[in-house]
Amino acid sequence: MARRIPIKVWVGVAFSLAFTVFFVWTVEWAELAQAMRQVHVHWVAVASLLLLSEFALRAVRWKVLLRPIVPQARIRDLFVASVIGAAANTLLPLRAGEVAKALVAARKTGAGIPQVISTAVMERVYDIFGLVCVLVTMVVVLPDDPTRGAEELELVDNLKLYGGMFGAVALGCMVVFFALASRGHQARGLFQRLSHLAPKPIASKFDELFDGFVEGLANARDLSGIWQAGLLSLGVWFNGALAIYVLFAAFDLDLPFGAACFTAVAIALTVAIPQAPGFFGVFHVAMEKTMTLWAVSSGPAGAFAIVFWGVSFLPVTLVGLAALWREGLSLGSLWSRDGQPGGEPGVAPVPVADSMDGGDL
Repeated sequence: MARRIPIKVWVGVAFSLAFTVFFVWTVEWAELAQAMRQVHVHWVAVASLLLLSEFALRAVRWKVLLRPIVPQARIRDLFVASVIGAAANTLLPLRAGEVAKALVAARKTGAGIPQVISTAVMERVYDIFGLVCVLVTMVVVLPDDPTRGAEELELVDNLKLYGGMFGAVALGCMVVFFALASRGHQARGLFQRLSHLAPKPIASKFDELFDGFVEGLANARDLSGIWQAGLLSLGVWFNGALAIYVLFAAFDLDLPFGAACFTAVAIALTVAIPQAPGFFGVFHVAMEKTMTLWAVSSGPAGAFAIVFWGVSFLPVTLVGLAALWREGLSLGSLWSRDGQPGGEPGVAPVPVADSMDGGDL
């Protein structure tokens, strides 16, 4: 029977195609080529290593989250599952990597898939926490440089104002979320009354996050583990911001660390938009426009977007494919006959919260 391609895949392909055409049509190719010739390759290599090391940090955090329920889980095995999942997310539609990651982890650790999945929502909540902390840091460290032009100063002022307001509200919401989740399902009614102030589709997502996090916390009685996971989440997201800051140096861009924090937040939100596998097009336009906010001209901004896409996805995809081969698996085995992720015989697809990070940046 022919494989049916879900409508979400077609929507993502259309988005990516439209943004790719826009990027190719509007970028200054002569300036881009000039910027590419002048890039410092050693800084690109450092940024690549930093972004790849993020998956080691994520594996350590995953080990902490799994420790109460799967104490035998090894960081190496969780790293393998993470990079395979990242490679599948890059090459397959419908976030197939999220299911692939759980399947491989269950196979490597001997745990049940529901046990592994129970930590997926916790990971997403901790990622939101790390992302918000990066946003707040951006507000704190962005400098008021009087040598910059009036437009740049206005941009910095607006970022501090609105970023600070959003960051403060988001951190407050995270505190309420953790406080209610720690009380278990007894607090679900109160959480629903609060979450349903938002539009219905968003409220339902909040409810799913809450239920998944409560389930994970029920298994994680170790409070020190919760703190450790929180600190590791900060490491994951600030590592990503540091990689972007290093990449600024590769292009001789005189931008503050706060700009790297802003870029990390922007790209995390961008990869959540429906798009084709590979994150091509949408990623590039979003990154180019982010750079032009900081008075970087179109050519160097386009070159930065291309290189940043490369260091974000190519190394981890190659490592993930190598790990997939060593495990005796294939991309086809991660995709079921009816076009849905999770094609391992006898294993039904498991719903997982949408990832915030396409290369898990």
